Amino acid sequence: PRYMRLLELVAGTDTDPEALESIRDFGDKALGKTCVDCNDTPGFIANRIGTLWITAATTDAMDMGLTVEEADAAMGRPVGIPKTGVFGLIDLVGLDLMPLVAGSLSTALPKDDLFNRVFRDEPLFNKMIADGYTGWKGKGGFYRLNREGGGKVKESIDLKTGDYAKSVKPRIDSVSAAKSLGLRGFLTHGDKPSQYVWSVMKK
Repeated sequence: PRYMRLLELVAGTDTDPEALESIRDFGDKALGKTCVDCNDTPGFIANRIGTLWITAATTDAMDMGLTVEEADAAMGRPVGIPKTGVFGLIDLVGLDLMPLVAGSLSTALPKDDLFNRVFRDEPLFNKMIADGYTGWKGKGGFYRLNREGGGKVKESIDLKTGDYAKSVKPRIDSVSAAKSLGLRGFLTHGDKPSQYVWSVMKK
């Protein structure tokens, strides 16, 4: 909540209009939020879009054989998303929350909904949660700090094996050229990271 600018306001038939306006005024002026009227639907706005995006991004990264660093570099600033990318964002929010939100959406939405066509239970994610790797509030998540020997070494998880190794900043042609290429040029660059982002965004 402290990072997200969006504040979704859901009013029912019995909601006092003055109370709604008071909340809107407080959210806008005191909290600096952008208030948006929202219908009472599964996931409302942010979770309906965001959880679909996160699910598609993690699934496609695993299917296409990207590392977490490659996925986050591509699915970050080049497309106007914070530099955390998708896996870094999950570490920030908490991996343990994802099955709860996704499970709720999956149950509430029709079986043929795009979310249910993309969503799948990932054994690696379940193991990470069981082992306490729920993100920065736990022992780490897709990224962790290895403090062995009194140092601090940033490590990332291998999405195939579940093992951790020292994080390596990827050198990606399309990401490096994204500033001059623009979004269309980035998405049509043709290397695997740009193909990955297009695979997610076109859904």
